Amino acid sequence: MRIKKLHIRNFKSLVDFELENLPAFAAIVGPNASGKSNIFEALEFTNYVCRFPFEATSFFGGIKSIYSYQAPANSPLRFNYQFDDNILIDFTFLLTKQKIDGFDDTYAIASSPVLTLENEEDKFTVLDIRDKTKREAFLTILKNKQLSYNNEFEIFIDNFSRLFVGKTFLNRSSQLQSRLHTDASNLSQILGQILDDKARKDEFVEWLQILIPEFKNIEIKKSNLDGSFEFFLYEKTSDKPFPKYLISDGTNNILALMAAVYQTDKPQFLCIEEPENGLHPQAIQLLVDFFREKSEEKGHHILLNTHSQTLVRCLEPQEIILVNKVNGATIAKQLTKEDAVNIKTDEAWLSNAFGGGVLWSK
Repeated sequence: MRIKKLHIRNFKSLVDFELENLPAFAAIVGPNASGKSNIFEALEFTNYVCRFPFEATSFFGGIKSIYSYQAPANSPLRFNYQFDDNILIDFTFLLTKQKIDGFDDTYAIASSPVLTLENEEDKFTVLDIRDKTKREAFLTILKNKQLSYNNEFEIFIDNFSRLFVGKTFLNRSSQLQSRLHTDASNLSQILGQILDDKARKDEFVEWLQILIPEFKNIEIKKSNLDGSFEFFLYEKTSDKPFPKYLISDGTNNILALMAAVYQTDKPQFLCIEEPENGLHPQAIQLLVDFFREKSEEKGHHILLNTHSQTLVRCLEPQEIILVNKVNGATIAKQLTKEDAVNIKTDEAWLSNAFGGGVLWSK
């Protein structure tokens, strides 16, 4: 478990949105236009505020682009996170016509984000979070007070990734080249990094052979001119390699999903949108198993979102967060083991046996 509680107000359709005790692996499940992507974007926005406090809104099209149409008059944008080790991240955007010199957005951050201990006075600003020395000083306070610390907030800030393969419009100009971009457009480069490590390469290839029955091996070539990477796949029935422009969308998606997980050995906070796209039902089942295993083994927090019946069938009730819209506002219902029913999870979801709202109404 990574986030004990999150409360987001007035971000797009998240007018008053709450989740508690997020499991390390879970899927946000709901129909089209229910606000699933808005949840991931709010998490991504929080990460950007922690890293680029004054530029964050510009990366998301300005505060007008993210402020909820459903928000009551003069209501602030508010983000509150409580991590497992009782560290809080809390910040507010108040709408104001005051313009900050050097920034295009006519709305300003009214209060700086702060990170604080639950029921403690010790806290520091988001600028301190970015400063490694001040961050270490804060962590020293935790140790001196003999308080538990599982580096959950650092995973969220330093190793956050959002993935929606092929959705170029979601890319942010500040994305690091050493991490997989949101649309996976730098997949070749990330594969080059992964396959340069023999242990990671062997495991990566082994999982590809499980997920893609005809797959035999993968090869990476680096250009001597610009240092760019190109990858080639080998199938069991041919000695000739297939360049990336000849592989299927489904195979490319599998490579990107695996690359997101293998891009670092450090624990990550991953938000993966519609991982089922282009995949065979059996591959979806194996992929869910892969995410579960890596979440437990590597300490990753892996959040999926989906409206796929096939993927939902692969989930346990406690891994499901149902979302729907009520009067334009996204609401969530978190399931537990006690919500298990005597039919398959996808059937329970589609028949509304879990509750959480019907998918279609006449």
